[in-house]
Amino acid sequence: MASLPEQQATEWRYRLMSPMGVYPKCDIHVEEVSLVVSDNFISIANSESGKGKEVLLKAAILCSSVAASNTFKFYAFPNYHHLLDPCLASQLTEYLELDILQKHAAEYAELGETVPEFDWYENAKGASLPPVLGGTDYIFVDQDVDAVSIQRLYQALSESHCVKLSGAIRALVQTNALSCHNQFRQEACGLLLDGLRLLEEVDGFQSESAQLSTVLAQLGDSAEDYLISRQQMSQDIGPIDFHRLFVQSCTQLRKYLLSHS
Repeated sequence: MASLPEQQATEWRYRLMSPMGVYPKCDIHVEEVSLVVSDNFISIANSESGKGKEVLLKAAILCSSVAASNTFKFYAFPNYHHLLDPCLASQLTEYLELDILQKHAAEYAELGETVPEFDWYENAKGASLPPVLGGTDYIFVDQDVDAVSIQRLYQALSESHCVKLSGAIRALVQTNALSCHNQFRQEACGLLLDGLRLLEEVDGFQSESAQLSTVLAQLGDSAEDYLISRQQMSQDIGPIDFHRLFVQSCTQLRKYLLSHS
């Protein structure tokens, strides 16, 4: 587990993760961002200085090993919540659960202190809700995570100022989330192709994967060719090839980032 320096209590904002994903069985901390894992809830939290960097942590985890990209799926609820009390990273599990339960309690709303934030999820029934909100259990995969690689990849992504690399990272993370829904595989495939096209234009990036190179060649060079090819290939690429493309994309991105960090 990568550790966050604990110099003083910090203010946090967080998003809950849905049980429709597949998650590691341990917390992962990197500087301003933390993946907090418990049986009752999973959350990704960031400090004030880590706003917008949760996507970098997800990407770093997915790219850290073939096993990670082959297994984990991060599916977050869209709403951000602010932790009422500052705390250390090591206290996040306790403080987050108390925060969720307090805001979800009817008596808290009756006091007029806040609108019950988690009522926003009232239409997310059954498998979508985490246990802390009365939903189903999470799917955990008890495999080792490479904390050193995650830290290095996160640092490399944090220090990059390449707009195309940033766009590719977001496309890969969104692809991973959409893949939790089989009915959205075509949309997920389109995002994956977007990410590959952007990666191809990143200075110094070279794919060593024959499958990725073939797909990139089929996408064409012009914007018009790309749009036509993207639409057709999103329909034609099957679930097995889609999964392989995603894993290979993460693998090639890992090699690029570690060689340029």
